[in-house]
Amino acid sequence: MDPRSTPQMWQKLSDSAGLSEYEAKVYVSLVRAGSSKAGKLSMLCGVPRNKVYGVLENLKEKGLVIEIPGEPRKFVPTPPSGTFEDYIQVQARTYERKARDLYTVISSLKRAYEEMRSKMGPEKDEVWIVQGRRRILDKVCEMLSQVKDSVNVVTSENGLILLYKAAHKLLDKLKESSVKIQIAVQMGANNRNAVRELRHVCEVRATSLHVPILLVYADHREFLLAKLIPDDLSDSSDEDMGVFSNNPILCGLISELLPHG
Repeated sequence: MDPRSTPQMWQKLSDSAGLSEYEAKVYVSLVRAGSSKAGKLSMLCGVPRNKVYGVLENLKEKGLVIEIPGEPRKFVPTPPSGTFEDYIQVQARTYERKARDLYTVISSLKRAYEEMRSKMGPEKDEVWIVQGRRRILDKVCEMLSQVKDSVNVVTSENGLILLYKAAHKLLDKLKESSVKIQIAVQMGANNRNAVRELRHVCEVRATSLHVPILLVYADHREFLLAKLIPDDLSDSSDEDMGVFSNNPILCGLISELLPHG
């Protein structure tokens, strides 16, 4: 088989055994052909004729080729098992040593990193301010679009109306995805229709809350808490103010404050 048609063999030999491309091609061709003259090897492996003798000399020095005395000069390969098995053993010892050295370095870096973190103290997590009703409702919709497991909502009478207007389609999709949705809301005449519709897709229960807020707690990992301007059902109030965070400590606090029923 022409070694040029199976470049993976000489390529792997070149990559792994410390041989140049020409050396790998000549050696593979010589193994396949047996004893051979330099000119024939050049045709077999595609190495230029004026390069073949130099390559063969290099292979002789590495113990991979033997020259047969006589005219014309011929060359035969040495058995791959002996030379390359020795090479593999040397490389294995080298890699083992390098692996031990790398493990030692990584262990030292790990200790240094832990020491650095202990000196810095707790990492400061961000809390984002969300200003304006439109931005607040957009952020709520963004959170709901990414929920995988559960959503808890606590809100006032008008807050539920705003939530329903902005996100009822998202809530329907969450229901179809088997996401658990719980809403605790201040009941009233204004939000009676929204409560009735939402009870088709989630658990809605009454709360004695009298503060105009909207709290959305998603997947036990992030929340948005907004104070709403009372008696205002427009979606463009710039006076509403909210905070968003995925700080685990704050999320744990919010979880403790949620009504449980």
